[in-house]
Amino acid sequence: MISNLPAGLLLLSAFALAAQAQTAPAAAPDSDTQPPAASVQRQRRGNLGSPEAEMLDRARIRHEEESHREFRERAGEAAQLGEELRKAYESGRGFGRDEMKKLERVEKLARKIRSGVGGSGDDDRLEDPPDGIDAAIAHLAALTEELNEAVKKTSRLVVSAAVIERSNRVIELVRHLRSVLPR
Repeated sequence: MISNLPAGLLLLSAFALAAQAQTAPAAAPDSDTQPPAASVQRQRRGNLGSPEAEMLDRARIRHEEESHREFRERAGEAAQLGEELRKAYESGRGFGRDEMKKLERVEKLARKIRSGVGGSGDDDRLEDPPDGIDAAIAHLAALTEELNEAVKKTSRLVVSAAVIERSNRVIELVRHLRSVLPR
């Protein structure tokens, strides 16, 4: 039994060396002996980072694109409501409950657009309010269309001062209209 001990140790060390050789990383071959495609592929993998980080980046980009699409839809809806309000007032129907709801919706859309592009604050007051309700409503329709066009021109990667400024002006004008319109 003792005579089998050195043979067993020798066998055990042989297995250990074989296992270590399988798990140890192989030395990197010379770039001269490695095919160019494999070298380029390894370099690309090194630049991308981990697959988890890449998935998170792609999800973030999809979320930003979806948010930008929503801003564009909101701006389009605000422009449509501004035009509907102008037409309703010009047709002589006046401002009823439906028109007041549309006015509130325009303000809410402008707030969402403004906050979505990084703007904030409600401290500004309308400096030169239009004379008369008809001029204010026409100005609101024009402003909402300007806002829509500014949002269309803006990329999701840009914080647009023009969009923020137009959103603020729409909000101020809606407040002004609500204060002067008969309830």
